[in-house]
Amino acid sequence: MDVLTLVITGLSIPLLVCTIFGNFLVGVVVKRNKKWQNVNTCLISYLAWSDFGFGIVTFFEILSVSQKFVTQMSSFQFVTNGLASVYLLAALALERYFAILKPFVHMRRARKSLMWKVLLVIWISVVVLGTTGTIIEGEVSQSASENAMANVTCHSPLANVTEGSPTLLETLSTAYIFVLLVFGFVLPSGVMIFCYSRVIYHVWFNTEEDRATNHALLKSRRKLTKLFIILTITFLFTWTPTFGRPIVTLFGNGENARKYQLFSMLLALLGAAANPVIYTFRCPRFRQEGVKLLTCCCCKRKRQVNSNRIFAADRFSLKETKKT
Repeated sequence: MDVLTLVITGLSIPLLVCTIFGNFLVGVVVKRNKKWQNVNTCLISYLAWSDFGFGIVTFFEILSVSQKFVTQMSSFQFVTNGLASVYLLAALALERYFAILKPFVHMRRARKSLMWKVLLVIWISVVVLGTTGTIIEGEVSQSASENAMANVTCHSPLANVTEGSPTLLETLSTAYIFVLLVFGFVLPSGVMIFCYSRVIYHVWFNTEEDRATNHALLKSRRKLTKLFIILTITFLFTWTPTFGRPIVTLFGNGENARKYQLFSMLLALLGAAANPVIYTFRCPRFRQEGVKLLTCCCCKRKRQVNSNRIFAADRFSLKETKKT
């Protein structure tokens, strides 16, 4: 195992712990507080559970690639595992856009029924893109193995001539990479950049409101602008290498493609660990609820331990009294 592989594998362990702990805490806190369950918090909760599963799958994929196991996940399967998180991030950007720029439309339309429709569209898109990629990947690998067996069994020069079906499969694979890049990354990135840039412009350059601002309003504007810029940069930084992985796998050589796969998976795991911090832990109210939940769990465990000790002490004293 080289130095780069060892470093990436070592960094993935604390990122996995942060991903599991942070996203699980977000999901539990939102589920426990019924009064918080609006469209925004429900989308954040589903994003947390999606990142929770994606982080676990990504960690095991890092281990399989670093150890050079034979059974590895294909690049198409790995990318489609993160599509739910990508689409939920784009849905959150749209929700914030309508909540800030079109509040009356948001109040009238933002219902849980609409959220369930959006989630249904997201999961249908993920299933369609993932199933298509799995089928194409399987056909390409089967065709490659058949050609390899034909080249071994037949020693004539005509055995090395490729027929029309492998060329068609390679064309379909290249076309699918383009479709996955457009519908999985370019469109969600465009939605996030458009929504957050319009919100920032509205916050700073809205001519309908009074521009004579005080310190508190300027502070809230800077905080909102910083948040949306961090969200956009984090999304582009962590997901661009992931969607470039099928291209590198198709056109790159073996060792460089493996190193790129490890690097892209580490960034994807970093994005899954950063989402709870960016979306929820910045909120003081959520931090208070998280600390309260952890405190209740610790106090409950201490009460159980103390009750067990008291029960054991009572049993011991009862035995002593019987002996006397």
